[in-house]
Amino acid sequence: MASGPGAPPITPHPFWDRRALGPVTRYGCPKFIRQRTCLQLFPAPAALEIQSDAVEPGQKVVIVDDLLATGGTMRAACELVRRLKAEILECLVIIELKFLKGVEKLESVPFFSLLQYD
Repeated sequence: MASGPGAPPITPHPFWDRRALGPVTRYGCPKFIRQRTCLQLFPAPAALEIQSDAVEPGQKVVIVDDLLATGGTMRAACELVRRLKAEILECLVIIELKFLKGVEKLESVPFFSLLQYD
């Protein structure tokens, strides 16, 4: 899946029947994004954005990422989805760095990781 400046928007396949991928991206790409949140990342602050029509109010959402380290990016993604009034069912990552305790920033959101490293 391509992302970044100049990448084509993600269009759902008819198979998904109104289920679509709603990418959360770094600030500035692509230009049609409406919701933004700022977060403190090492070594510098960053911002995440989501299309204002990526999810509908009341829609059930699973947030997926490759890595959970300090939890800042996942927490910001949850904040953006909540602003759009969607229901977060779970946060899912492939790799969790448990020693950084990022899952604590997710508060009461159910969380699952495929691989954990202490």
